[in-house]
Amino acid sequence: MADDQNFYSAKEQLQRGEKDSAFELFTAFIEFRESNPSFRCQNGLLAEAYNERGYIRYTGVDFSNAIVDYTKAISLKEDFSVAFYNRGQVHYRLGRYKLAQEDLRRALEINPSFEDAKINLEQIQKDMSSNYRFNSLDPHHNVSYGS
Repeated sequence: MADDQNFYSAKEQLQRGEKDSAFELFTAFIEFRESNPSFRCQNGLLAEAYNERGYIRYTGVDFSNAIVDYTKAISLKEDFSVAFYNRGQVHYRLGRYKLAQEDLRRALEINPSFEDAKINLEQIQKDMSSNYRFNSLDPHHNVSYGS
């Protein structure tokens, strides 16, 4: 299928570090699949395309749209541990530790041997503990980063 070719071409472009062209190809694939109801039952590749596009957005520091793409990937494939992990990483970068923790725990529920998720969950728990001590020592530190 022509649209599947966009997906595989995008993966190749991404592996070569050509993120702009990969982004365009993933977007074309997503738009084609989303606009053709006959493909909606084949969510695996579509979820992966959203996840990969989310990664490109994440590395381009477009965190809010990365979260949108990862969330869409999860909605299409509820057992997509990598998408939960990736969304958790964005939440972590934004200081949303509780949301990051939830996503990493979910990734580990799906895939208990996901080592990066284990390591990052441990780091978040350390950071949350340190952040709590810091915040409780400084009564003026009431910055909220949202959730």
